[in-house]
Amino acid sequence: MSELTTEAQFLVNALADAVGRQRMLYAGMNGNTKRTKLWEEFGYPENLSFDNFYRQYRRGSTGFAAVHKLLDSCWTDNPTIIDGDEEKESKETTPWEKSVTKLMKKHWAKIKDADRRNMVGRYSALLIQVKDNRDWKEPVDVQQVKRLGAKALVKLIPAWEPQIKAGNTDVDTLSETYGQPVMYFFNEQPVGDEQASASPRAVSVHPDRIILICEGSEDENMFSGIPLLEAGYNDMLDIEKTKGGSAEGFLKNASRQLGISFDAATDMATISKMAKDAGYKDLGEAMNDKMMKLNRGTDSALVTQSGTTSVLSVAAADPTPSWTVSANQFCATIQCPFNILFGKQTGNLASEEDKTAWANRCNGRRWGFMSDVVSKVIQRFWTLGVIEPPISGEVSLAWSDLLAPSEKEKIANMATLADVAQKTQQAYGTPAIEANEIRMVGELEPIKESKQPDPKAKLTGKDPLNGDDDSSDPNRDTNRTAQ
Repeated sequence: MSELTTEAQFLVNALADAVGRQRMLYAGMNGNTKRTKLWEEFGYPENLSFDNFYRQYRRGSTGFAAVHKLLDSCWTDNPTIIDGDEEKESKETTPWEKSVTKLMKKHWAKIKDADRRNMVGRYSALLIQVKDNRDWKEPVDVQQVKRLGAKALVKLIPAWEPQIKAGNTDVDTLSETYGQPVMYFFNEQPVGDEQASASPRAVSVHPDRIILICEGSEDENMFSGIPLLEAGYNDMLDIEKTKGGSAEGFLKNASRQLGISFDAATDMATISKMAKDAGYKDLGEAMNDKMMKLNRGTDSALVTQSGTTSVLSVAAADPTPSWTVSANQFCATIQCPFNILFGKQTGNLASEEDKTAWANRCNGRRWGFMSDVVSKVIQRFWTLGVIEPPISGEVSLAWSDLLAPSEKEKIANMATLADVAQKTQQAYGTPAIEANEIRMVGELEPIKESKQPDPKAKLTGKDPLNGDDDSSDPNRDTNRTAQ
């Protein structure tokens, strides 16, 4: 037998790894080799799909709050578009920056919505609809778009993960798009409303007309995206169990479920015959009807001849400790402090450490993933001819710092510095802090220093006493000398 080639050995090793991963599935998704059905006993699903995340987002309060807390915190404002590197930002906005900012102002909401859909699923997409007189499955007519400019851009269409499916991939290793789909398929049926259209239409879309948003997929594979709710999915189920179980126990206690005990002398046959004569199927149906009528009214009474009635109730357990454990674990998966996501029932605000940690989390996402997405959208616009390319050949974004002090904090800092200046002035005769340094802390414009007159400069111009212009008087110097 001849030795295997390098490619064959690679395939054999890959197959062995796949078999090993398949065997691990039989040991349980939790990796516990002793209790292989631990997740099954706890009620956790072994495989998660988009539907699981979507239901938690639409019907689960925790999932909805997690998505929108991160989304709204990161999109609290829009970035500043800069032609070139951020360090080379000029004080005056260039015409290109003005035109692109005006164009993007109409589409920020669509980009934000695509980001929301990306958080729920592994990926989302932005479809670019332009006026180029071509079908969506064909490449964009760049020359036609350039003639129309910004007017060629009709709209951006955000799409959920199930609405976008990939076709065949590019297998040419010499191609710039190697490993990426050469065609996409867009399902127009709305997600979550399967009854909206009996026959949904699937449209073929060329890669020129679509931008994928996949957070966590640094390998540029659309299936490598990481849903925001995936790591904490089991914890969300535990939150529902704890909350729902407590509410169910409260409801059962409030519904006054009764138990009736008959003594040995009770003639059950006669009572059963009376129930059937009254039109009931049996004694049990008659008793249930009486209990329903009793619970329906607040002034109802129950009369028994030989039976003893007791209320079936249990002491409702406090769900707070168990709920808090699951909630804290879920907050750890999305890197959000507990008090930021859920707040405090006692009225205490989040600590400064929590606010700083959350601001750092959102700043990192804004300057990283979100900058890449927005830059990709702007770059696609000038590639298709919707806008002119930047003069520098690249675009960068400047986001506001979420750690920047508020207006109240700025005033407090200015007051503190002013107090230091006053005390140092009294102690040493010279303030340690200048006025413009205090204004800079409050992000105010500095006071321009007044120019001192030069004593050696020749006096020209108007007379300061009568306002006459004597600069052209040939006898001005002579008269001054004579005086």
